[in-house]
Amino acid sequence: MVIISHLMPKLIKNSVLSLSLFTLIVLNTFAIASEQVMINPYKQKISLRLSITRDQHTKGLSGVKSKDMGLNEGMLFVNDSMGPRKFWMPDTYFNLDIVFLNSALQIVGIEKNVSAHPGLNEPPPIYRTGTYEAQYILETKSGSPFSGRLKVGDRLEWKK
Repeated sequence: MVIISHLMPKLIKNSVLSLSLFTLIVLNTFAIASEQVMINPYKQKISLRLSITRDQHTKGLSGVKSKDMGLNEGMLFVNDSMGPRKFWMPDTYFNLDIVFLNSALQIVGIEKNVSAHPGLNEPPPIYRTGTYEAQYILETKSGSPFSGRLKVGDRLEWKK
């Protein structure tokens, strides 16, 4: 017969160790998330700003000036699962390439040189993309070396 009181020190030790490991994993995940980099099939890299929450998705690159985003930077919109995705471009100050990716980071749609619309009011009309079945959406500056040669079917990778 096993006496539980003899197991308590071991259970407590294992619980503390598990909690410590979980904390380290969570902290490392947040640290890594702030410095994400992707690679395209042509071995070009792009530094990413992540857009994860609903508020971040709504804001996107609205209000960001051209001088505040380099050609080797982008914003990756992260969704929990695949679904129909459509973007529009209110309050943007530079043209964008918008890349729609499935869960395997394969390009399922791409719209290049999407017109900026520095404001929230129409007219002129605010650009709206087509609808694509995607999990992730990548926005880069139009003319970015990273997105310039991309095409449907290409697959992106996380930098290892």
